[in-house]
Amino acid sequence: MDQGRPRRRRRNRRRSGEDHISGLPDELLHVILLRLGSARAAARTSVLSRRWRLMWTHLPELVFGNASHDAPPPTPASFLNSVDSAVSACTAPTLEAFVVVLPAAGDNSLNVPAGRVTPWLRFAAERVVGELILFMPRPRRMWPRELQVNFDWIDGEEVELPTCERAKAITLRLKQDWRLRLRPTGLFKALTSLRILFCRMEGSELSALVCTQCPCLRDLTLCYILVDASDISIHSDSLQMLSFSIMGTQRLEVVTPRLEHLYVGEATGEARISAPKLARVVWCVDTYDPHRHQFEGVGRRLRMLDICGNFIAGLLMQRFDEVDKLNLGIYIPHRIEPYERFFSETNKLPKCETLSITLENHHGLAPVMLHLLRSCGSAKKVSVQFIDPSDYTMCCWASCPCRSEENRKIDGIDLNSLEELEITSYKSFEKESLKFMEQLSRCNAPILKKLVYGHRMFQYPSQTKVVYEKVCSMYHPKIEVECYEFLDGMWVRFD
Repeated sequence: MDQGRPRRRRRNRRRSGEDHISGLPDELLHVILLRLGSARAAARTSVLSRRWRLMWTHLPELVFGNASHDAPPPTPASFLNSVDSAVSACTAPTLEAFVVVLPAAGDNSLNVPAGRVTPWLRFAAERVVGELILFMPRPRRMWPRELQVNFDWIDGEEVELPTCERAKAITLRLKQDWRLRLRPTGLFKALTSLRILFCRMEGSELSALVCTQCPCLRDLTLCYILVDASDISIHSDSLQMLSFSIMGTQRLEVVTPRLEHLYVGEATGEARISAPKLARVVWCVDTYDPHRHQFEGVGRRLRMLDICGNFIAGLLMQRFDEVDKLNLGIYIPHRIEPYERFFSETNKLPKCETLSITLENHHGLAPVMLHLLRSCGSAKKVSVQFIDPSDYTMCCWASCPCRSEENRKIDGIDLNSLEELEITSYKSFEKESLKFMEQLSRCNAPILKKLVYGHRMFQYPSQTKVVYEKVCSMYHPKIEVECYEFLDGMWVRFD
């Protein structure tokens, strides 16, 4: 009798039309629906049975925008309607994630009014206890700088970010002409990560938000344009990472006792940075003026310094004595004045273990590289990537110092610590890069163990063998030489 009961239960289940999955507890059904990766896909399960009809409305996550899970991909209008319907139907008291990534229209005609987004943000303020992500379609091109700094010609819409007391992470990528407004009262009590991209804001509203409304904020990324040129103040006892790229900033003041990582991607008239724990600095600004850009309470040693402006901010390197990893993105125009300025500002580099150089150069390759190695002989590893200039035919003047034989000498270059050297070059740099490597082989590098040479844009594989043999002939047999070529979108080692 006992053995027959399970069979009778299975027969009864089949007669009632109930499947095995529908008989699972709600918690397991939620896990299954979340694995679909899309709220639209989860909503389509309503047709399976009466049990599934409203199951998706109880999910702890609503995700819109994972195209791989939406087949066929929705039209822009149906996508917006789906988000509106989900916001209205959702019965979950809290959400761990509310993600809306709008699809980019092929003809860039998708026009989403700010009023359509406002209810989504209000909904998120009430429900989200985890992560809020709202992405408008990424602009195909940024407005010209002369228009970005003067918005008198356009009257953009306003969108308000309500106070999200329980959200832990907020990422907003809005529209360039939208003006984001913030409420002056209320606390983002749980917020630890905030990213605001592509919009306009008041400097005073941002300062108030960071300084007084986000007591737990640790990660802050800002990339937008101020409504009017103004000062920005960031005072935070909790902030650890700051990425700052705000156009129109007259003066930036950062007072952050726990800040460890700083990225600056937009020029400011003045800057005062007080961050005693600062360890990593990325400076993607054309210039650095020690009189206008001041680091207060910051030590003389960093774990990483990355300089990647259009012109090298050499004076910033002089602010530090020692850097574990030094990354230099160097662009030297064809004129004589930038070349001389580069040499003047890089006479002495910080002591470092790893030196990584990305060089776009209209001058002789060897003089620039030999100068850098002469200025920094402490590195254990040196990595160099030669970028093909956009207009390599625009060479420097015949009277440029880079043509002087004096600047091509290897005197004074001592690489006692160098163990590994990596060089990546383009076809147009082949002769110069090989000549530089030949000069480098004659420098004093007693413990060099490995040389890696990568070359892009080879037309014939046989060239790789020729280059490989040339490089091997330059260096002592005890040095391991690896040669790579870039084929079909990937690096392939030549043996």
